[in-house]
Amino acid sequence: MGRYFIQERQHFLDSEVQSKAQLLANALQRELESQIKLLTIIAESPRLDPPISVPAFSEIVRRLRDRVPEWEQVRVTNAEGVIVISMPSGDDKGQQVTDTASHNHVVKTGHPTVGNVMLGPKGRAAFAVRVPIERKDKLRAVLSVVIRPAILTNLLHANGLPSTWSAWVVDGQDRLVASTGNPNLAGGEAAMFANFNGSDFGRGEMKDGSELRVAQASLKDVPWRVRVGLPLAEYQALSRKASLLFIGASCLTLLLAASAVYLFLREVRARNRELESIANWQRMDALGKLTGQAAHEFNNLLMVFQSGVEGIKRRRDDEQRVSKMLAHMTDGIARGKAVTQRLLSFSRRSNQGAERIDLDLKLPEIVPLLRQAANDSLVVTLEIPADIWSVHADPAGLEIALINLVTNAKDAMPNGGEIRISARNVKEAGLEEPGLSGEVVALAVADTGKGIAQDDLRRVFEPFFTGKDGRSGLGLTQVHSFAKGSGGSVRVASLVGRGSAFTLFLPRSKEERQQQIQDRSAQQFPRSILIVDDTPESLESVRMLLEPHISNILVASSGDEALNRLQHSPDVEMVLSDIMMPGMSGIDLASRLDDMKPKLPVVLMTGYSDKMEQGADLGRPVVAKPFTIEALIDGFVQARQAADLNNVVPFNGAAKAP
Repeated sequence: MGRYFIQERQHFLDSEVQSKAQLLANALQRELESQIKLLTIIAESPRLDPPISVPAFSEIVRRLRDRVPEWEQVRVTNAEGVIVISMPSGDDKGQQVTDTASHNHVVKTGHPTVGNVMLGPKGRAAFAVRVPIERKDKLRAVLSVVIRPAILTNLLHANGLPSTWSAWVVDGQDRLVASTGNPNLAGGEAAMFANFNGSDFGRGEMKDGSELRVAQASLKDVPWRVRVGLPLAEYQALSRKASLLFIGASCLTLLLAASAVYLFLREVRARNRELESIANWQRMDALGKLTGQAAHEFNNLLMVFQSGVEGIKRRRDDEQRVSKMLAHMTDGIARGKAVTQRLLSFSRRSNQGAERIDLDLKLPEIVPLLRQAANDSLVVTLEIPADIWSVHADPAGLEIALINLVTNAKDAMPNGGEIRISARNVKEAGLEEPGLSGEVVALAVADTGKGIAQDDLRRVFEPFFTGKDGRSGLGLTQVHSFAKGSGGSVRVASLVGRGSAFTLFLPRSKEERQQQIQDRSAQQFPRSILIVDDTPESLESVRMLLEPHISNILVASSGDEALNRLQHSPDVEMVLSDIMMPGMSGIDLASRLDDMKPKLPVVLMTGYSDKMEQGADLGRPVVAKPFTIEALIDGFVQARQAADLNNVVPFNGAAKAP
């Protein structure tokens, strides 16, 4: 086992050396290719069109050498290798290039190339990169740059090479181009740095006699090779670790025992996850049943409308009968809207309908509704101090949450009891409810029922959780969703046999108490309105609703048509647009009108709860379908009173902007 570990580790090191060699070879390849590309751009420049302007060429070279200081010399040579122009100016004009092999390669093939490393007259190592200067597909000259190897040395150090490893580059003549060692060795025989006689992998020896494990990688189109060496001492040091394996083996038994415990615990967790999956399936099954119940309620409502329509058709002249049918249908509309609001409240997490709620006014208004949700054997009391703060929440969500809490309390007291609703101000919420901060109102609903078992307390807010009494549903889930969506929280406390108390922590409203909006009857309808809706039936229904009140009604079935109508009808005083439309939505239309006619009031309408929040974000009143004429009037008033359409005052019956 120890031998296997050592072999695997040594194989890993061999692979790492080979990987580093290839990595450095790729880095050098990219660097040389970038040098060739840069030189090619200069060769194709009009400034090198014959006859070459020496001052212009000199300026180009000066700028490039400022950016690439490793460029030693830039030269233009003729086809015979004679230097025609040399920058910076030197005494080599008219001389033959030193590396004639690479020069002749460019002249013969017309392709760029990289020469071997050479020692110059001053004993400094450099290599040449050469590209052809062609005009009309004919070679006119050769452009060369003489580069110091330091640019490659920096690459060897900048690619994550371990400090104890060595790397060097050799050219086609096995001369040292660059290395991680002494830079003065560049241009000499590679053996002056390290010996390596293998092809791609093998042993090597440094000049100081230390042995290496060497990997070699070649560059493309250039007879250069990159070699990386790992000290053999590090490689062989792995065998010393074999002695530690004996100690490791003695610990193996304990490790196996710990592993067995871990596997057992993992199996237990897997079993728990399986049970949770089954429970989730059961919840989804219950959700299906809830959907069926909702469908049943809507079918009943549709039956009301069907009967009403048929009855009106048969007895149009019987005003008493028609009025009775219409009353049933109106009641059905209210019931259907209430069903959809209850369903949406279970899944809604946002606070889309949030507004200031004055609890000292709101709670007394809904107490009769709460008493109706309870029964005659229960006493519902309300304890609200006069200085109670207002809260920022969705009024409809608050009503539903309180109804659900009262219904839950009623189920816990089949033989009668008391339900007490109270509220108090909390200056620092964090002291009572972790995770909250700032000022909140604690609204509590307490009962004297049989209480909730401690094991069930942490799960009472789960959808369709069934307690020991066999009851399940979405009521408390809605309470939890409402509290969280309002930026607050909900807490439950209970004693078996004594009762339970649910406390809603709702954030204090920062809005000032609003004066009552003046009597709706005093509000005026706009003289001219544009109604936009892509559904013909809905468009016609809204038009018929407004016909008795507005003399000039224009209609459009899309956002584009609405914009066209407005361009030809400048007297339109109000726009009422559906949100969900193909192409340009109502929200897009309102945004366009912000730019075109910023003072034109716009009211949005929708049957989608999630779209109401998006419309409110624009600062536009949003009325929820189906709506009454009173709710629509509130929207008109809201839009008119907004001096700045991005900061509107909330109103009842429609979605409001914060």
